Amino acid sequence: MARKPYSPLASYAKLKEVEKALQKAQTADDVRNVARKYGANIGYKAFCYLLMGKMTPEAMKPDEAAVLAFEYEQQGEIAAAREIYQRILEAHPEHPIAKSRLS
Repeated sequence: MARKPYSPLASYAKLKEVEKALQKAQTADDVRNVARKYGANIGYKAFCYLLMGKMTPEAMKPDEAAVLAFEYEQQGEIAAAREIYQRILEAHPEHPIAKSRLS
């Protein structure tokens, strides 16, 4: 039986917000404050995955991330779009949208 990939209830945008907050955290207290602010909203499992670097927002919500990357492309922000597509492919090597947009 194939394992179903983990997908949190939080939106891609909310996961990115938490990822950025964790990247800015410099002390254990900063991380605790981020956990208090976002943990219940995105789910503590998702929070732990982000905190430990085991998953990225793109891995958790690849289709939403691909839509955002496409929007970046439309706005001329090609480098930002490519970065998102690459992060999607790291977790989902056969993701059809990311794969086609990078080829």
